[in-house]
Amino acid sequence: MKGNTLNVMFFILKNKLLKNGEAPVVLRVTINGQRDEIRIQRSIPVELWDNAKMRSKGRGRSSAELNMYLETLRDRIYVIHKNSVYDGERLTPKKILDILYAREGRHLVLKAMKECIDRWAASPGDLHPVTLARYNRCHGLVETVIRDVYNKEDVAFSELDRKFITAFERYLKETRGLARNTAAKYLECFRKVLKVAQQKGWMEHGKFLEELGQLCVKEETYPSFLDWDELRTVMETDMLAGRLERVKDVFVFCALTGLSYQGISTLCPSHLFRDDEGTLWICRTRAEGAEVGDSCTSRVPLLKPAMVLLEKYRGWNPMNPEGPCFPVPSVQKMNEYLKEVAVRCRISKRLTTQMARNTFAATVTLANRIPKEHVREMLGYSSDYMLRHYMQAQERNS
Repeated sequence: MKGNTLNVMFFILKNKLLKNGEAPVVLRVTINGQRDEIRIQRSIPVELWDNAKMRSKGRGRSSAELNMYLETLRDRIYVIHKNSVYDGERLTPKKILDILYAREGRHLVLKAMKECIDRWAASPGDLHPVTLARYNRCHGLVETVIRDVYNKEDVAFSELDRKFITAFERYLKETRGLARNTAAKYLECFRKVLKVAQQKGWMEHGKFLEELGQLCVKEETYPSFLDWDELRTVMETDMLAGRLERVKDVFVFCALTGLSYQGISTLCPSHLFRDDEGTLWICRTRAEGAEVGDSCTSRVPLLKPAMVLLEKYRGWNPMNPEGPCFPVPSVQKMNEYLKEVAVRCRISKRLTTQMARNTFAATVTLANRIPKEHVREMLGYSSDYMLRHYMQAQERNS
């Protein structure tokens, strides 16, 4: 009878390999010349696929499980088709796949995450670009763990369990080597997506979200900074190697001005101006920390030691006199050389470009009773949130 001719075929996409190097397996259903296909959320190394037999030719456990799954899919498709013949219903390939996978009501994790991210990206006021970038990284991390735990390209929210949450946390902390608070940020990103799914009724209410919430709790940390004696030691210690001298000077300048790595590496003569009293200032817009659509202007008066350093490197690059005021290496090299600077200065603390900024906030300004409103403006913050961390750290060390 026309329309009852069914053909089930499995093949792999050799030209669309996944990140793990394996090829995704595709199911194709054909009825009376009409066809539809879908990736079955399974993958296999290309060399293990038998194209003629449409199955894995490997002898391992994973190959046996894949072959069993393929046979199960084939049997279910024939049952669906057989029932439709008995009922006198004409099914299309698309309808068979919809029934097979319940696609009309099946909501996938990675697909939903991508839709959420795209929606937030389309509304610039929803998330700061830095946060949006974190969600994109989280999507990639979740994709890796789904592949490792389920051996699939994607899973439905109903398939998630505590085993996956445990595997995700372990992957972040052990495999990727992320600190507790950094891992908590990614777990919180994933938790927000699960909340959206829960609100839409895509997953069971309260399913392991409470446990996930506990994993998202961050450990209280305080910024590390140098006290006056330590900062003076760095300033007064001579560095024999030219690269260490330059890195030390950049660190000291940041400690006296509060500039971040990006701030010092892009500082140009155009950011400097003198007021009516002859005081030299740094004035520039700082994007970090500002809300989307806002501008945070940082104004910092230069102390005499900072002016000396600025003059020391004047004209260091005659090919670009309007370019950066300091020869700043990459942030990786900068922090690497600062380890040597710390050894020469006999300072046990780990010197970084961020510590220089912390030192300006806690030691150079707040410890000298500079009003927090002025400190916030010099650091380019739009609120007192980060400033409270510096104040607490300064109190703990006073």
